[in-house]
Amino acid sequence: MKNVAIIIILFQSFQFIYSQGFIDTEKYLVTTEITDQGKEHPVYQVNLVRSENSSEKISTLTIDDTELFEDIFITTLENPGLEGISEVIKMEVEYLACCAHVEAYYFTVSEDGDTIVALPELKNVYCEDSNTDFQYIFPNQEYGIKGNILQTQTFYKNTSDIQYVNLKQSFEWNHGTINSSKTTTAITGY
Repeated sequence: MKNVAIIIILFQSFQFIYSQGFIDTEKYLVTTEITDQGKEHPVYQVNLVRSENSSEKISTLTIDDTELFEDIFITTLENPGLEGISEVIKMEVEYLACCAHVEAYYFTVSEDGDTIVALPELKNVYCEDSNTDFQYIFPNQEYGIKGNILQTQTFYKNTSDIQYVNLKQSFEWNHGTINSSKTTTAITGY
């Protein structure tokens, strides 16, 4: 039980560090539909929706492993620095076993709110000795690059100090379209 508490604290520390600029929101929420109710562990259909209109589904995902499912966190980044984008929604789905497994889904929202673009999913595992995670960095965040969304791997000295950040992939934002280029480069020093 002690290890589980340490893993949760570790995950929350990383979540605070790499969510720089992302804040809790009440603009979006999740609705859940339970399917396969005859099974020992039913399947959840989870929908990301706007708070004011829960019938409009932004994204839908299935949680098959409901025994290990722990929680869903939704945060937003206002004014990420991308032309035509008003905010980025981040939805993190956490599973808890001996380590915390977190699937992170990012969505860009256009200024008129009508167009939502999903970025490729990121997966992180936080264990007792974890010192790294994967994340997206946007132009108005630390290490951000104008007109680009950066998929990075951040390495930490401890749970609060960044050691360095590796650029895994860069997505060029061009008036609502995303062009990717494969890279692996350190963008900070030791």
